[in-house]
Amino acid sequence: MQKAKEKAVSSLFFCFLWLFLAGEAVRGQQVWDCKSYPDEAGFQERKAGLLQDLAEEPFGKKSRGTAICPDTGKSFKTWAVEGETIYSPYTGRALKQGPTGYFGARERGEDGQIISFGGDALKKDLIPAIARLILAPDDGLTKAWLSIPGNLNQQYHFAAKNWARFYPLLADQMDAGWKKKFQQAVARYAANDRPSDGYRTYAPLSTPHDLVGEPGELLGGNPKDGGTENHKIMWRTSAWVYAQHFPDTALISGWPVTEVDSLVENYFRIFYQKLVETGNGEYDAEIYYPHSLEALMNGYDFAKKESSKNLSKAIMDYFLATLAIKTYDGAVAGAQKRAPQLINSGGELNSMFHLWFGSTELSSSHQYSVHQLTSTYRPGKFIWDLYHKNFPLPFTMKVSRPSYHMDRPNQGQEYFYGSRHFGLGSIYLERLDNPNQQVLWSLVVKTNNGPKTIGGGQPYHRGPGGHSPYTQTMQHENTLLVAVATTAPEPEVTTAEYSSRASLGRRPLEALPIPDRASGSFEEWFEKARFQEAAWLFIPKNSGEIIEKDQKIMLQTDHVYVGITPFSENVYWLDVPAGTALKGRQKVLEDYHVLVVGDGFTGYALEVHEKSDFQSFSEFSAEFLNQPPFKKDRDKNILTYHNMKGDRIEMNYNSLGLRPGGKINDISLDFENWSESGGYTSPVLNTGKGYLEGNIHGEIFKVSLQEETIVYEK
Repeated sequence: MQKAKEKAVSSLFFCFLWLFLAGEAVRGQQVWDCKSYPDEAGFQERKAGLLQDLAEEPFGKKSRGTAICPDTGKSFKTWAVEGETIYSPYTGRALKQGPTGYFGARERGEDGQIISFGGDALKKDLIPAIARLILAPDDGLTKAWLSIPGNLNQQYHFAAKNWARFYPLLADQMDAGWKKKFQQAVARYAANDRPSDGYRTYAPLSTPHDLVGEPGELLGGNPKDGGTENHKIMWRTSAWVYAQHFPDTALISGWPVTEVDSLVENYFRIFYQKLVETGNGEYDAEIYYPHSLEALMNGYDFAKKESSKNLSKAIMDYFLATLAIKTYDGAVAGAQKRAPQLINSGGELNSMFHLWFGSTELSSSHQYSVHQLTSTYRPGKFIWDLYHKNFPLPFTMKVSRPSYHMDRPNQGQEYFYGSRHFGLGSIYLERLDNPNQQVLWSLVVKTNNGPKTIGGGQPYHRGPGGHSPYTQTMQHENTLLVAVATTAPEPEVTTAEYSSRASLGRRPLEALPIPDRASGSFEEWFEKARFQEAAWLFIPKNSGEIIEKDQKIMLQTDHVYVGITPFSENVYWLDVPAGTALKGRQKVLEDYHVLVVGDGFTGYALEVHEKSDFQSFSEFSAEFLNQPPFKKDRDKNILTYHNMKGDRIEMNYNSLGLRPGGKINDISLDFENWSESGGYTSPVLNTGKGYLEGNIHGEIFKVSLQEETIVYEK
């Protein structure tokens, strides 16, 4: 009976949401409108039952401390602050609560209630609680947990983004007085620490973090320690929503509500204008885009002002359009600013793609987005067509990327080549910026078993992602050159680019023997490989058949052929010695074939082709094997490669920096004038002149911010 009741409530809830969506004032069936989304029935089918699944997830366990029974040695969970007397549930013995762990209780108020927890438990714990209360509005236990002062006081970025979904949806379901307590928590919120950074410690913040931020700073956060781009978006959108839902007498982080609304909206107007002029600093971030999108969904769904709603939508449209053009069946190809080292391993962004676009779901080990499941936002047909590549192919795209804080344009030059079944992209960078999460290049290949992502370079990170200071790339259309060499001695006049490289790459690279010939354990060899003078290529297992011939390697997949030319004869596959138990970073070898190309100046070339361009694999193989041989000038660190199309690519590896020079068909790379439009330059998507321009199926439109209004015009 309870299940039936929950399903009935769920159906009624989403019926109201859909009626609201259908009743929105829209400008016909234009390709940028949410109403033009072409797969509402598919979306509803894909999300069926997911809210119920979320509601069944446990919550509230993370923020409980752990204690050990002294009689039995068994552990048990507690709601206690360190030093308080507790009792073993096994023997009844009294004992003192020890450290409560990262997420546990920290402090009680005068009335005995917990007023402070550690960590950022509400990043995930609040999500199933929202789902449960949507489906069972009378669940008293969930309401009690949501009323703990220590939970109300958690208003840092991830928690704030979740609370800002909860408040407009469900605050009226709570007990009398709850809204007042919640508003009081929001009114006083300010933090001098960074709860999501775990046990890491930093110097004190220059300015406490809060929901409203600092006027005059990008999205209200200063470059030094004002929060990352996604953090700022989560905080500020939450303040935006509260400002339009709280009483006029309320405060938000000490600011009067009447001031917060206009202040925060102006943050996002400036941010949007920078997006269409320079691009954003946290571009295509597989890890963090989902949280920015969820925060913006709050603005879109719950803003009471049309200008706020339209601005939230315009920023989401920008994020999704620029993602969609680079995404293949749920996997982002090319460069990324912030991504896991195991690129496209499945996460929140992939699940969002699956629900909106029907693409492959790469993992089911994470929570779905309660924001997406309860939002009326849909990507319009323009974004849908970009995602599904419903436009003339292949295409090339150049993107000028700004500095992270968007204060300097064209600080990175990205190149992308997209075809029907693969996307290949790379970026030229002048500085190491968050290298653990920077993806310098990647190739995504669509297969019958989902997308496969290929990556690699010097194995500083021992994974397909991460930016090694020793790795440089150069790309022309479907051909990519990857090169590795040691850092040159420091010159008399040191450049900023050299200093950036040397910050992690000052140590000379070293030759290593093949693991089965090395002394010591495989674990020791793998750790030393961080500074191996070699280029690694990570090919996902089950991608297709690997064929080796004439010192070249070919990968035959369901729809794509890849030709690999090592720039050295010192080549081998990384095999794990028998009996080795893989652990830590070594576990990457469970999922990838790893090609190692050794030498002091080394690397490889990739050529990627559609299978349909050849009558057979034999034809592709013959053409690939009959190419002119590459040339390598060890003294000058120059590689010369002729691809199957006849293009001549000359790469000048820069051992004093991070970005190579070179020529393509005798035309030098021009980083200063990289993208004609200033931001994105492609046949279908262009930005950089103060507006976003779309051109699909002959329909051309522009989106821009004119004074305080988002304007769409044909």
